[in-house]
Amino acid sequence: MANLSLREAVKAFDVSRPTLTKAINSGKISGVRNGKGQWEIDPSEMARVYQPRQAQIVDRDVEEEANVASRNMQIFQEVDRLRSELALTQARAEAAEKLAQERAERIEDLRRMLPPPATHTKARSWWPWRK
Repeated sequence: MANLSLREAVKAFDVSRPTLTKAINSGKISGVRNGKGQWEIDPSEMARVYQPRQAQIVDRDVEEEANVASRNMQIFQEVDRLRSELALTQARAEAAEKLAQERAERIEDLRRMLPPPATHTKARSWWPWRK
């Protein structure tokens, strides 16, 4: 296997660039400089000291997509349920308005059937000093 550059080693293993540079300078990891003056590290040397990056990011993405898909299904089902409830509520409101209108018409019909109120004359008081 070819040697890894510092950048490739950081991407492949669970370590930051400054930490890796300190480890090389302190001798914890052996590395050689190439013709450009960049560090090159043997992958087995990296594996000896640091853990390789896990593919959890990909797994998390797959899990998140599955969670999002299931959540979307739940949301769509809830939206459908709410739409049906809304339609039912609107139908009930229309029926209630129609019933209220019919009752108002019935009350108006009954008022028309009633005789007009009689005019009452004020009864005289029996007290003579009151007018």
